[in-house]
Amino acid sequence: MHKAGFLLLLLLSFWGSKKALCAHRLGLRNIHNGKIINIDPDPYGDFTTITVPIKRTGSLIIIEAQLDTMIGNFILDTGAPGLILNETYFRNFPHIGDKESGGINGQTEHAFSTVVRNFSILDLHYDRITADVTDLSRIENRKGIKILGLLGTRLFAKLAITIDLFNNVLYIHKLDEKGEIAQNERVFNKPDMKTSFKLLNDVIFIKGSIEDNNLWFTFDTGAECNLLDYDNFKKIAKRMRVLNQSALTGVDGHVNPTNYAVFDKLVIGNYLFTHNRILLARLDHMGYAYGNTMDAILGYDFFARGIFTINFVKKELEMYIYTYEDK
Repeated sequence: MHKAGFLLLLLLSFWGSKKALCAHRLGLRNIHNGKIINIDPDPYGDFTTITVPIKRTGSLIIIEAQLDTMIGNFILDTGAPGLILNETYFRNFPHIGDKESGGINGQTEHAFSTVVRNFSILDLHYDRITADVTDLSRIENRKGIKILGLLGTRLFAKLAITIDLFNNVLYIHKLDEKGEIAQNERVFNKPDMKTSFKLLNDVIFIKGSIEDNNLWFTFDTGAECNLLDYDNFKKIAKRMRVLNQSALTGVDGHVNPTNYAVFDKLVIGNYLFTHNRILLARLDHMGYAYGNTMDAILGYDFFARGIFTINFVKKELEMYIYTYEDK
């Protein structure tokens, strides 16, 4: 199979499992004056900054966490809404709701919601947290590693995280009353790039541009490459160089065109990124899963270029570009 085709098949398998939950979350929530209120208690812990080792499998960020007495691997995934557990290991947890929902490849996925007690990432503790349970076996089979679940954005809603892939370290920061990381706890003080973002349905949306065309990107640490929707590619095709062309039939029988392209001008925040590469694909099902349309996805090809901090309270993304990166 062509390299790009294999990559998209991997992505389809991955998102077919996790993105099915993004639009149909069933957690313990109340609606008050038209606003959704999460009634899970806030996490706690005696720390200012926690240093968490990162394990890598391909382009995925793996960290170790503990659920009750079970310790294992979780994927850090800002494209997921909250805690998602692998049905293989948690199928017997109590059901608080059931739902059939669709993923990126149009498949129907069965999922249920549950309540988890005693979940921890080192010194960060959750007494109770709502989680979704679905089949993540395709990720395990592709990667050859046991995966207990995904760690999505809602787990860090009152915190900030910094990721340094060069040193394989995740920092989890408590914030002061102004929503700031303490100055002496910051990994870097002068970011090369800084931008605000919107948090819609627990998904990070960032405004940026490709070749002077303004686009909405989602920032997804679970995406193994950057992706651009084909409809947006048509607008800027003349400024991109397509490296290959192929077609892939997904597991649902749908034919997915796949192309890898390179381009020179990606602007996020105040920073110009050059020598960019991106996979072209249909993102229709992704938009449905997210509950909001997006033009493109910033994945590993983007965030691996530097140390980045996500402040979920101030809704800001900062990045310190690795010195070996060529602008």
